[in-house]
Amino acid sequence: MKISYHRRRKIKTRRIALDKLIKEGIEDPKELAVLLKVTPPTIKRDLKALLTMTKEDFMFKTKATSEDILEKKDLILKMLDDENYYNDSGELNIKEICLELKTSRSTVLSVLNGE
Repeated sequence: MKISYHRRRKIKTRRIALDKLIKEGIEDPKELAVLLKVTPPTIKRDLKALLTMTKEDFMFKTKATSEDILEKKDLILKMLDDENYYNDSGELNIKEICLELKTSRSTVLSVLNGE
């Protein structure tokens, strides 16, 4: 069953709050359930999930700022001048640029198209 974006975000937010409360010393599932306004079985499920979560799971991704976007665009333009990013037939190797910058193909193509 597919879970909606908003529900996943709500679950993630609750688990971050749960982790914070545990670090403050509140460990009783019933007390945690009252503080987070959910049922004790939900808290128990979240506690199991906390065991497998990484540090990255406890943070929300931030959107790129305009400076980041312009910096990435400049990097792509510099790569277009470098011969190492072209294959033997003289065509641009977009995949290599995408892998190195960890960006999408559409970003590289938009720079190529002058957007």
